[in-house]
Amino acid sequence: MASDALESLRRAVSQREVLLCLVENGEPMSSQEIAKRLSMTVNAVNIALHNLHNKGLVERVARGVYRYKLGAILAPLLREYLERGG
Repeated sequence: MASDALESLRRAVSQREVLLCLVENGEPMSSQEIAKRLSMTVNAVNIALHNLHNKGLVERVARGVYRYKLGAILAPLLREYLERGG
């Protein structure tokens, strides 16, 4: 699941941008805040957040407010890093 989620982010530009925005901000953000920061429509952000939530990469903390949840992708990243020798 985690590697599938990571692989799908390579193809899903809007999801990747939304996730990186949440990571860079470090605090939960509303879909409106994300849309403004990324110059995207709120609808596009909501679709990306819905897909990221389904993949277990973000969690909803309040209505329309999300934060990243990287536990699902950290293990494969660490494994890949260590297998390549750092």
